[in-house]
Amino acid sequence: MLERIPEHECMDTPEEAREYAAMDHAAANLAFVEALEKHDCLRGDLLDLGTGPGDIPLLLAERHDRISVTGIDLSKEMLKIARLKVAQAGHSRRIRLLEADAKKTAFGQNTFDGVFSNTILHHVSDPVEFFVEARRVLKPRGALVVRDLIRPETLEELSGLVDTYAGDATERQRELFRESLHSAYTIEEVQQFCDEALLEGVTIERSSDRHLTIWLEPR
Repeated sequence: MLERIPEHECMDTPEEAREYAAMDHAAANLAFVEALEKHDCLRGDLLDLGTGPGDIPLLLAERHDRISVTGIDLSKEMLKIARLKVAQAGHSRRIRLLEADAKKTAFGQNTFDGVFSNTILHHVSDPVEFFVEARRVLKPRGALVVRDLIRPETLEELSGLVDTYAGDATERQRELFRESLHSAYTIEEVQQFCDEALLEGVTIERSSDRHLTIWLEPR
């Protein structure tokens, strides 16, 4: 198994934010939204932990008209991009974007009907705090869905994924994807984080050749 090489928690340079936002995540984003639908995470007020350029809230707003989404991110540059896209799409009343740390938000306990996060976990320095906070702000019968990359077992596997999914990208975009794969956690590591966070009833599965999905459905 490859040794994990951590990434910075925050992609806060204009260049990094632009490069990431310009990457084609359409198919992966749609797959994640379908996972949210499958696991009943689309009711009422939702929280997106690490919203980045705002693609998931925008896709949700287009598909579901009875939800509102609060998206938080540490990156000012990402939020600039997200706010512009939300305004241009006309969804500013239903999508709220705030600068905040997903490990320690200012939201009250049991605030949101659903909490989700897409490919942010590998940036997080303390995943246990991340899961504890996600559960804290989630209502007792709310749904939690988290998707992230899985760290490949070998450099050859990692390079193959970069060639497959970023073969036509710029060199910097390929580098960003490579760094993300190298900083991702394994399923076993994520299970340990969830256990330490006392996240009961959680399910973790490999959901693609490069993703894992974690969910806690309403009870």
